[in-house]
This record gives sequence, C-alpha cells and structure tokens, in this order.
Amino acid sequence: MIKSRFSRVESLKVMGSASKQAIGPDMSVLLWNVFKCKRKGWQSDFTSLIDGKDLILLQEAILNSPFDGLFHHSSQHQWIMASSFKSVKTNIETGVKTGANVEANRHFFSVSAHSEPISNTKKMVLATEYPLMNMGGSFIESSLLVINTHMINFVSFEKFRAHLDQAFQAFEHHNGPILLAGDFNTWNGKRMAYFDEMAKSCLLKEVPIMRQPKLGHLLRHLDHIYCRGLDVLDVKVHTDIHSSDHHPISLSLRLAE
Repeated sequence: MIKSRFSRVESLKVMGSASKQAIGPDMSVLLWNVFKCKRKGWQSDFTSLIDGKDLILLQEAILNSPFDGLFHHSSQHQWIMASSFKSVKTNIETGVKTGANVEANRHFFSVSAHSEPISNTKKMVLATEYPLMNMGGSFIESSLLVINTHMINFVSFEKFRAHLDQAFQAFEHHNGPILLAGDFNTWNGKRMAYFDEMAKSCLLKEVPIMRQPKLGHLLRHLDHIYCRGLDVLDVKVHTDIHSSDHHPISLSLRLAE
C-alpha cells in the first residue's frame, strides 16, 4: 500500500484584524487561485494586489508556511481559512482563504463528500457573512454572504455535482446580497451547464469577464464570479501577473438599489 502524502485537516482558522465596521455600498474584490504560493514573486504580487481591497478570495491558499505573517499580523483584513488537507512531510495546510476589511458576523465551511483520486484529498466551501452600510454611512438590515470555493476535480460528474450542490446549499436561506466566486474546475461543457442551471435557479448572475482561456485549463475558464443584489462596475484580469497558474481577477461592485 502506498502511503499518502497528505492527511485530512478539515478545520477553520481566523487570523488578522479588520479595519472597518461594515462593507458597502461600493466594494473592491480580488479573486485568485494562488497555486499554493509556489512561484517566485508571489508575495510582492499579493501585497500589491490586496492594497485597497475590501474582499479577497483565495483558492489553494496555504497555512503553516513562511507567508503566515502576512495574515496573522494583518491590521487591514481579517482572514478566515478553511483547510481541507495538509502535507505529511511539511505540515503545510491547503484550502480556501477569505480576507475582508470587516469582521465576519458568521462563518462556516463545508468539505466535499468525496475525495480526489491519487491524492485522496477533499475540497472546501467557505461561507462568510458581513455587515453592510449604505451610501449615507448607516448600517442596513441585510448582510453580504460570500461563498469562496474550490470545486472537486478529477472525479465523475455525479461527484462534481454533489460538491457544487453543497456550495449552493450554503445560501439557500440567505435573503440579502450574495457573492459566489472561486475556482470551479468547469473544464467541460456538462459541468458548466449544470453550474449555469443552478445559478439561474438561485437568481444569481454571472459576472462577465473578458479573458483568453489557457491551454493548461483545457481551453476552459475555471474561475467564475456570480452575484445577487450587486451591480458590477468594473472587472480586470491581471494578465501581467505570472506568480500563479491562474491570473488574478479584480472587480468593483456596488449594492444594487
């Protein structure tokens, strides 16, 4: 029997401190699969990209690494990481991580029911909820729910569908604005069609992103952003950033009237 290189963690950790009391009505967001921070220049790109961002959603984020200080000692963002597995050799945990300049009212995670082959690792859905402010600077009754996810890969469509259903179940009782984003591993038409079907049933609209598909991603777009109750003001794909196998995506949003 081959000994696994990874072991399950399935835990949540909160780091850093938020600098504001509420998000809105305008918000600046960064979405990025950081490729486990393995490439040269990642730290300088990251610190530049998160400057001025209200929300940061990372996939293939890591913990117990030399980069931990960026998150533990942050005075601008509260960071919440949901780890799904760790390296047996290095003890480095991998998962999804959400940063916000506002402290979360609530947070929870959901790990995939199935594992990916070979590595025998699972993927994670992280949900965080934040207080909102209107144009006049007053708190409003509804809250923003952010779903950050990295979908399971290299499995049958049925197992992919089961994990995607988990992501959508995370906000089935939420009546306020929603931001759903991440690396959804939508590398074939069947996966993408089911994704679109679920999004429409929940009244989510996909954020249009102009970009060139990558050969390494089977010429399919894997990173997607969907929202409800939010207007899209601007979207930018940072094609000049090469410190990951995914380009970072920045967007500006505004609470819908």
